[in-house]
Amino acid sequence: MQYLSKYNTLFFLAFLILWQFNSYSQSNEGTVRIESSAHIDQMVAQKKQYNKSLDTYQGYKIQIYYGSEKECYEVKDEFTALFPDINTSIIFSTPQWKLQIGNYRTRLEADKAMVNIKKEYPSAIVLATEIAMK
Repeated sequence: MQYLSKYNTLFFLAFLILWQFNSYSQSNEGTVRIESSAHIDQMVAQKKQYNKSLDTYQGYKIQIYYGSEKECYEVKDEFTALFPDINTSIIFSTPQWKLQIGNYRTRLEADKAMVNIKKEYPSAIVLATEIAMK
């Protein structure tokens, strides 16, 4: 019995020492210093300047119609009445007309918009395309 008591005391002391060490190591504060070379800063500045010169960027649109010209304009008017805040664009690609909507920077943005649009236009699809800069 006395043998177990010695191990319990030893275990308790070891636990107490480790607990103190843990609390001491967590309370220390430090500083972080970030160093960057002038070459990297110059490259970032060049990339920013290049991006400003672009007229388009890779983005996403949702295509809700593909077919004849007359129907395409009818679907456009119907869509504009339902969703007046989303831009539309009609594209002619021989021999069909396409109605594409929205200008989304990421696929996630396009998929979020797709949730509401699919209710009215179940055949709508997301397309990767060039988007005009605003």
